[in-house]
Amino acid sequence: MNLTASRRTFLVGAAAALAAAGTIGTSTSARAAEPFDGLVDRRREFLTGGDVAATHPELAQKRQTIDAEASDLIATFNRASGRRYLWPDLPINGASNTAEVGNMGVTANRITTLATAWASGGSEYYQDPDLLSDLQGALWFLSGQYRAGRSRPGNWWFWEIGLPRRVADTLILLGENAPDEVVDLLLAAVRFHAPDPNVRRDYTWLKETGANRVDKALSCIMRGLIDEDEADVILGRDALSDVAGGGANSVFGRVSSGDGFYDDGSFIQHGYLPYSGTYGGVAITGVAEVLALLAGSQWAVSDPQVNNLFESIDLTFAPFQWDVRTMDTTRGRAVSRQQGQDFHSGFAIASAILVLADSAPAADAARYRAMVKGWLDRTEDQPLATNNQTLAATARSLAVVEDEAITAAEPRVGTTNTYEQERIVHHRGEWAAVVNTSSARIGRYEWGNRENNLGWYQGDGMMFLYHREDSAQYSADFWPTVDPYALPGITVTGEERTSGLGDGTGIPRAQNSYAGGLTVAGEMGTTAMNLRNFSGNLRANKSWFYLEDRIVCVGSGITDSSGTGARTIAENRSFPVGQIPAVQVDGDAVVLTDTPLPATAVHVAGHAGIVALATEDTEDTEDTENAAGAALTWQVRSERRTGTWKTINDGSDTGGTDEEVSRDYVRIEREHTGDGDWYAYQILPLADARTTADEAERPGVAVVLAEPAAHLVQAGDGTRMGHFFEAGTHGGYTVSGPCAVGHRQTPPPHSNANRRAKRQVEVVVAQPTKAGGMLTVELPIEVPDAVIEADESVTVVSTAPLVLSVDADVRRGGEHRVKFASR
Repeated sequence: MNLTASRRTFLVGAAAALAAAGTIGTSTSARAAEPFDGLVDRRREFLTGGDVAATHPELAQKRQTIDAEASDLIATFNRASGRRYLWPDLPINGASNTAEVGNMGVTANRITTLATAWASGGSEYYQDPDLLSDLQGALWFLSGQYRAGRSRPGNWWFWEIGLPRRVADTLILLGENAPDEVVDLLLAAVRFHAPDPNVRRDYTWLKETGANRVDKALSCIMRGLIDEDEADVILGRDALSDVAGGGANSVFGRVSSGDGFYDDGSFIQHGYLPYSGTYGGVAITGVAEVLALLAGSQWAVSDPQVNNLFESIDLTFAPFQWDVRTMDTTRGRAVSRQQGQDFHSGFAIASAILVLADSAPAADAARYRAMVKGWLDRTEDQPLATNNQTLAATARSLAVVEDEAITAAEPRVGTTNTYEQERIVHHRGEWAAVVNTSSARIGRYEWGNRENNLGWYQGDGMMFLYHREDSAQYSADFWPTVDPYALPGITVTGEERTSGLGDGTGIPRAQNSYAGGLTVAGEMGTTAMNLRNFSGNLRANKSWFYLEDRIVCVGSGITDSSGTGARTIAENRSFPVGQIPAVQVDGDAVVLTDTPLPATAVHVAGHAGIVALATEDTEDTEDTENAAGAALTWQVRSERRTGTWKTINDGSDTGGTDEEVSRDYVRIEREHTGDGDWYAYQILPLADARTTADEAERPGVAVVLAEPAAHLVQAGDGTRMGHFFEAGTHGGYTVSGPCAVGHRQTPPPHSNANRRAKRQVEVVVAQPTKAGGMLTVELPIEVPDAVIEADESVTVVSTAPLVLSVDADVRRGGEHRVKFASR
């Protein structure tokens, strides 16, 4: 069933609907006369989804699911006199410790869930008097714990962000049915615990940034609307722009250090971690809601930098979406949340983009909707009727899916370098890949508040590989079952680690300086890191090369003094129990067990081929296994692993269940011996067995260098990309300091293109150490003498030989590009 035009207008985002009389139950003139009531009504309809969410037949199953959840909450609701909790699994007592404060936060969430059911026209509990009585009593109970003037044990977040948001939404949903006295008490508590959205209450020198600032601003605006306090509405709106701080922490601005949005598309939170998938998603969601809420009112957002937020959709969010899944590389400790997985983040970001589209320029808005429709269409395992989006958000998504005027965008193709957060993501339509690197600037992982307890090696070179045959790889109980010492892509010792379970938070940073890389022609790229492990007893130079149909992985200089042994994990892919697909090892069909098999080429049907590679400097010797540069032998086996979500996340409001879950894994690894060991292999996503066998016999790529201080790979079209971890001459390239280099010729060398066609050469240099200063690079290639494009940071010293001087102080860690063409 297609939505009517009037219904679509509301559902694709609130802001456009504001121009339509009647969408919030009052006329335009009435809203102008009563701006507070009008905006409260607007927010209520945004939260419930309005008539369409209540009546659309495609949402009937979701309405039933939501009602069933409400029924369960009502059935276990505590109505006893002198109660110390509302639900028996959430004892609050006096909210006097971390656990009880967390329980208070989850209790507030449940109250809002019930309030949403009560206020939603399609619910069996719509305006139910018994439920209203329970809700009124619940607010009285909450006001006895969350109150002004009391101490604040536990996590500050609940007091200043979590509870204020839930309190405001609940009061708006109930409207005039919330008792005046309890409204006054709860709003007094909110103002006591979160008086100023610009700062942390007890540390006013600590300015709020990013998602935290947005959350607090939205809460401040809503309390102002509820209490008809214009000063609070203005305070919250202006906090988005950081008017009080002269714009220093504006969420619409761009930053060059610390938390926030960067020009290159990076989003960092907590100082040291890529976090667009969670905190960035919260930020864009909150700002989208504020823009929709205040649009057309006397308090509408008018910050001239708001366009930066629209640009972030393309720069920050879209590159790290795999359809309606947000890549875990940008989700930090949220990867450990059973009820906060990649598709939860992805749907939230998709919904925010649809809301923002109504405030964006027309051409951009159309593109955003087409992009989200493509994501929704391709996400087959998370149907709108049953996924975990709210009913209102699902209604907005459904409107786009059913709008025949919107053509779904094709899958993303290209390589994106967000160098400030040290993430390079590679999309090829049918598959995508990204690697977690870390450095002294970007943390290995985040633990905290009893979350992500086993995340020790997530930043040590873990590679995420997404493809159409297995989009749910990282949300199908991967995190509670994967061996945390064997994440795909990492090089690791056998040292035992201690669970990070505990209060507080932390982001362990790495000791190395080299992390990052470059892209070539927007279609391929490379990233690398000079790994120094957590205890300093393992060193390895590691690099990944993203090509059109493969990923080439190279390691060298692997030195281990731990005494526990070291190994590199080429792959550790998860499958449902008993459903490991057909596997071939070196061309022969095998049934994997937990006994390792030697292999140089492994094909896993429906997933990929993994092929060991030689280097070009292989010595002529009969002992091929130990020959310098010969393709190395790996070990492949299967492994059944069982775990619980609670083990990796026991957070007070995010903790997982203690129900055991199991997955079967295909694991490929190599143990390293001695000093200066190396490896090289390629991953062929979605390749068939024949292609894998052909690549084992005649690789379509050459590993030119896998030396201790240099990696260099040549693609089939002659494109070369390399990492030089120290100054010197390596394979004909001379560099004055650590850097990455890439170059590509079109038409490719030895091609059958018209000889009269103009030859073009693109050369790219980057400095992943971000040390700055001047870099000199000499390349052993011939280039035409005409420079047709050059970054201001690049000086062509000579063309024969080609020598470039690069000012690495410009865009530290970024790319420096020059293009040559024949005349």
